[in-house]
Amino acid sequence: MIVNGIAKLLVDALVQRTLELGQGRNVGCLGFLDDRGIISSHTESVDGGLSGIPLRMLLNKITPMQGKPLVEGMSAIPDNAVVVMTRPGKTGLITDVSGVDFFNLPIVNIGVKNEGFAGAGLIMPREQYFDLATESERLNLATLSSMTMEDEKEVLRQGNLLNLKYLEVSSELPVVDYPAQVVTDISGEAMVRLPRNSVEVLDRTLARQLVDKSVEVGQGREVAVIGVVDNGKVTAAGKIVAGGMGFVPSRTLASSAVDITHRSLQQIYRELIPENAVIVHTHPGGTGVMHIGDANAGPGTWGRPIIAIGHDAAGNIRGATVIEVTDRLYELADEDERLNLQFFDADTPEEEAKIRNRKFGIAQEYTDLCKPIQIQ
Repeated sequence: MIVNGIAKLLVDALVQRTLELGQGRNVGCLGFLDDRGIISSHTESVDGGLSGIPLRMLLNKITPMQGKPLVEGMSAIPDNAVVVMTRPGKTGLITDVSGVDFFNLPIVNIGVKNEGFAGAGLIMPREQYFDLATESERLNLATLSSMTMEDEKEVLRQGNLLNLKYLEVSSELPVVDYPAQVVTDISGEAMVRLPRNSVEVLDRTLARQLVDKSVEVGQGREVAVIGVVDNGKVTAAGKIVAGGMGFVPSRTLASSAVDITHRSLQQIYRELIPENAVIVHTHPGGTGVMHIGDANAGPGTWGRPIIAIGHDAAGNIRGATVIEVTDRLYELADEDERLNLQFFDADTPEEEAKIRNRKFGIAQEYTDLCKPIQIQ
């Protein structure tokens, strides 16, 4: 795939909408390359909210997202697609690889500054960029395992050198006078449809190994492993990996079970991670109850159940729960995206309070989706 330019009409429309929204909000769409490598057709644009571009709304422009995780929706994106987003206050320069790693598609950033267009940047999916993302995760976690000041200095030094590499990941994309049109008749069928596996039991040996490792790495760090479920019981499918305080990065997690070298997150979770995979991780200091972040990291994004094992500082297991793949989970995700946009339309404190209270309610409902499971 070669991207030679983007139609000025599309750029102007996105910039204008960004200026209309104001408040630092961005706008995004999926663009499509023609046979000359020009992004000239595109989906209807989607307004950004509290968390940037609502991805479920973006994907809903090409495939119905009802009851689907993001990974299934992304599998319906046409091969000639490009993700286009505006960046208020920026020039269009791209200095991270998270977007291209997640979508495995070219990413175009439209800079908006001083009430107008400020430049267009392009980053293409490349194997070395995926490996950069892996290295970034490794260095972010390495600071937690540094035992001396000199060790930590060296990790930070490597991180700064890596940041310099990020300055070269994008290039400037020409904006050309070219016809542009909104495409509304795209309705692709998701190529990936993951099974909805029920989880009832977690293998006791695996639970013990995870908690022991969690206590070993200490400092409140979570550890995780990719497991598989068979007849309701989850057993290990990979090696245990250590994450950070309250999280395990997606690439680090996947490396538990598969070789992630040169692969994007999209490729990893679509093609390599087993369909019956289950994410199993620890909650140091907890009882295994999860929250909205866990739900999004597991079934919400990757379509696999997620298990949390709660334990105390001595390694005593307090409990375990699972959030499975359910329609209700995706209904909550859709509502949360809508609320993130409605926030900006609130005209009174009362209206904003109602929105914020409902967002807290959604978070509570995610927690209610946690199902206690046996460890045996």
